[in-house]
Amino acid sequence: MNEQPKFKGEHLRPLENIFDPDPGNVLPVTPLWEKVGFKPASIEKHHKKIAQYRLNKNVPEDIVGQFETAKNLYLYAWFIYRFYPVSEFLALACLELALRERYEKEILKSSLGKGGRPSLTSLMRHAIAQGHIRNEGFKKWHDIVWRSARHRYNNEKLEELRRKELKSVELNYPEVEIGDIDKSLDYVNVLFETLPRLRNQYAHGTAMFHKQVLGTFEIVAEIINQAYPEDTKTS
Repeated sequence: MNEQPKFKGEHLRPLENIFDPDPGNVLPVTPLWEKVGFKPASIEKHHKKIAQYRLNKNVPEDIVGQFETAKNLYLYAWFIYRFYPVSEFLALACLELALRERYEKEILKSSLGKGGRPSLTSLMRHAIAQGHIRNEGFKKWHDIVWRSARHRYNNEKLEELRRKELKSVELNYPEVEIGDIDKSLDYVNVLFETLPRLRNQYAHGTAMFHKQVLGTFEIVAEIINQAYPEDTKTS
């Protein structure tokens, strides 16, 4: 059974504990958990989670540098738990930087913010209107579509079971067909409504604190990669 560190993760780290993981990342493993094969968290697993998110080669270096810095903040949250929301905030700031560099010259002056720069909302609105940010560019949207189609397929098979008074019915998921009804969720609009709000919460100060930020990294990478596709030179 691993032991909990003897320092407070919310405070300045004692010099002798600089390289120790944050207590919030290393929960004690009970004998019961060990018996069922539970494996504790590790820095290797933590690194693997964030390393999967990459930007296209066509993305400008300054944007890549900021995104990689956000990833490093997530990585070092293994040692300082409160780096998780900071890493999410920097990822969102990177998104705004990427869209501003890509679209600022195309946006009307009437859409500019108080400082003469377009807001994340106006940048996303423009990119969406140009067809550069689409539902099909998001893994989560495809997952939602597939789950919807599979759920509908299961219901159809259940209805067949009842209608024909069968004792069992075979579920063959490769034959599932995705229909328009499964694609009905406008995921891009959901992001348009939520990402600027989340960014503003961080920018204006918030007590919000959580570690579930990998989804934001995935979304940010997907949006930037759609704005800077590898097969097209952007102006």
